[in-house]
Amino acid sequence: MRFYFQEIQSDREKERLDKFLRRTYLEVRLSAIQKFIRSGKVIVDGKRIKEGSYRLAIGQKIMIKIAGNQDEIKQRYGRTPPEHIPFDLELDVLYEDEYMVILNKPVGIPVQPGTKTFNKSVYNALLSYNTEFYLVHRLDKYTSGVLVISKNYEFTKEISDLFKTHKMKKEYLALVHGLIRGRVELNEPLDDKDALTIAEPREFFNGYTLLNVDILTGRKHQIRRHLASNDTPVVGDDIYGKIEENAVFKRKYDLEGYFLHCEKISFTHPKNGKLVMVKAPLPEKRRKILDLLRKQM
Repeated sequence: MRFYFQEIQSDREKERLDKFLRRTYLEVRLSAIQKFIRSGKVIVDGKRIKEGSYRLAIGQKIMIKIAGNQDEIKQRYGRTPPEHIPFDLELDVLYEDEYMVILNKPVGIPVQPGTKTFNKSVYNALLSYNTEFYLVHRLDKYTSGVLVISKNYEFTKEISDLFKTHKMKKEYLALVHGLIRGRVELNEPLDDKDALTIAEPREFFNGYTLLNVDILTGRKHQIRRHLASNDTPVVGDDIYGKIEENAVFKRKYDLEGYFLHCEKISFTHPKNGKLVMVKAPLPEKRRKILDLLRKQM
C-alpha cells in the first residue's frame, strides 16, 4: 500500500488543512506535515494546496503524494504519539451544560502534558471525565482559575471565535512587586503584535499591590511581560521578574510559582444567547498569603 497515496475524505466542515492532517496522521511529525503542504505535495480535490490555513469542506478528498510504503514513511517522518493516560485529579467544575464545561484550574498543573510533566495535566484528567473534549484556550502552569473546555468539535469553533474577536471578557488577579496607585494602560507591542493590558489596584500591601487586570489581546505571557515592563512584575515570576526578591517571598509565604489567577470570565452563549458569567475563587494557599500580607500592614 502506498501509504500517502491513499485517499482521505474530510469529515469536518471548515477545519484547517494542517489540523486535519495532524489529526489523521498522528504518527507523522508536525514539521513533516507542514513541509508536505509548503512543497505542494498535498492535493485537495485534484488541486495542490500550499497553505496550512486552507479550510476544508466535508466530503473533499485529500491525498499526500509521497512515495513509499507505511513502514518507510514512518521511518523517515515518524514520531511517537504521546501515550495519554488518565490522571487522577478532582476537577473543580464551575459551570457545565451540553456544550462545554468550565473548570477552576489548580496551581502547578499544566493544561496539556509536556516532556517534563508527562501525563500529569488537565488534559489527562479530562480523559476520565468526558469522552470528547477540546481545549479552547490555555492558562500557564502556575496560573490558576477559569478554564473553558468545549464538548464537541462544532461548538469549539463557535466559542473559539469569541476569544479571537475579543467578545470573551477575562478578568485576572495579579499580585505584583511595587505600588500601582491608579489605573494603568500597558500597550507595548509583544512579538511584533499589538497588545493592550489594563490594570487597576484592588488592594495595597507593604511593597506589593493586588491588581485587577483585563487583557484586550491574547499574546503569550502578556500580563507577566507587560507588568514586568512597568517595573511591577508579578510576584514569583522568575522569567520576567525579580529572581532574588521572589526567592525571599517564596520562602516566607510558601508561594508556588507566580501569583496570577484568572478570576472571572463572561460572554454571550453562542447557542442560546444568554449571558454566561463564571467566577473562580482564589486558591486557598493564595488567600492565606493575602491574609498574612494584610496582618503586616
